[in-house]
Amino acid sequence: MNLILVNEHLPYASTTFYTLDLSLALQNQGDDVCLCTRGGDLRDVLRDRGIKTHIVKLNLFSFHKLLSFLRDFRPDLIHIQNVRSVQLGQKISRSLRIPHVLTVHRVPPRTPLTLEHNLLAGVIALNEMIRASLVNEHGIPKNIIRVMKHGVNVEAFSPKAAKVEDRTGRLPVLGSIGRLTEVKGHEYFLRAARRVLDEGVEAMFMIVGEGDQEGTLRRIVKELKMQDFVTFLPHMPSRRELYRIFDIIVVPTLRGGVGATALEAMAMAKPVVASAVGELLGLITNGENGLLVEEKNPDALAGGMIQLIRDPDFAARLGKGARQFVCDNFALSAMVKNTREFYDEVQNQLQEEWLEH
Repeated sequence: MNLILVNEHLPYASTTFYTLDLSLALQNQGDDVCLCTRGGDLRDVLRDRGIKTHIVKLNLFSFHKLLSFLRDFRPDLIHIQNVRSVQLGQKISRSLRIPHVLTVHRVPPRTPLTLEHNLLAGVIALNEMIRASLVNEHGIPKNIIRVMKHGVNVEAFSPKAAKVEDRTGRLPVLGSIGRLTEVKGHEYFLRAARRVLDEGVEAMFMIVGEGDQEGTLRRIVKELKMQDFVTFLPHMPSRRELYRIFDIIVVPTLRGGVGATALEAMAMAKPVVASAVGELLGLITNGENGLLVEEKNPDALAGGMIQLIRDPDFAARLGKGARQFVCDNFALSAMVKNTREFYDEVQNQLQEEWLEH
């Protein structure tokens, strides 16, 4: 099958890694994939991994040139990778008169989604909460929606695949990964870190990401007198090597999504302390494969962090249970298989409708 994937921007985000993992897997099984994007931090990473990538410029001449190439590519289907890419994806879909499917990664805002139903052939929702919102709040016909769990490459994200280093005698490192936005809850991570130190527990803390909250977070670090204990890092292209740095992953988010960071950390057998919100409630069973704490509660968050630091055997058991859970329920191979079968289902339905008319 010839597939156009549309992801307008390629930042360090779960939606970009969804595109990367899906594209590589589809190509490996023989599909021809072409990615259309306007660029982003990870554009070169995708291109270097062998994904055919075309930069979309919205001036008239460049866009017509792109359409000429895409017509020669003879696509069977267009897959818009996220809601932010809908406008660009629908423009390509309209211009080529090729139907599209859409993946929705998180519960959309209450403002109506602008979707062209005559060319929208299917929707992939990454969890049941997203599906319910699409049906009840946005009027998407439930018969075209399929729920498919976010997949993790459990062979790549494996503790065995990471470099082994001697951690004897060094302080534990606790990390929080994600865009530096208010909803990610990094402020609560920092205030919890201060409480950890005040309890006499020695540790180092890292925040990985970029965003408009960076200045605010750095001021909080100074306010809490933690400059010697907190490090800010930019994102790294190799997510697996990023997780290798940390002993414990903290997910202090204020709003649940698909839990991509938690899932990848769990696949690496890292113990996770996370807010008890949204989809995270379905990923983590408290005390079995991670710890759940009340959101916006630095004391509760600090308590979970301290428990894992002081009891490394317990932390290791949680990490082992976490990896097993991801392998059993969120393997990338299952996501790709279900997605590819959905493409075929959509194609067959479109052919039946064409024959009827």
